[in-house]
Amino acid sequence: MRENIGYYTCGLAASAVGFGLYSYYVRELLAALTLFSVAFFSLALLLLAILLIWFVSTRTASWAGLASRNLMMISRRLIAAYARV
Repeated sequence: MRENIGYYTCGLAASAVGFGLYSYYVRELLAALTLFSVAFFSLALLLLAILLIWFVSTRTASWAGLASRNLMMISRRLIAAYARV
């Protein structure tokens, strides 16, 4: 029973998109949705990479010892100062 519901749902969605491709406005909306989805996904991926690099660098700095803790404190102060702006 569940397999049939999923099959019909996918078929209905494909039919709606297929019929919608004949309409200019639906094509424009689908193109905009695709472009914005790709853009926001790329932005989120970039922010995640920056956050991950910062996290790994602080962990590495704390693992390295006392000499790098000063650098870690400076980076935290810079981030706090940037957050206030």
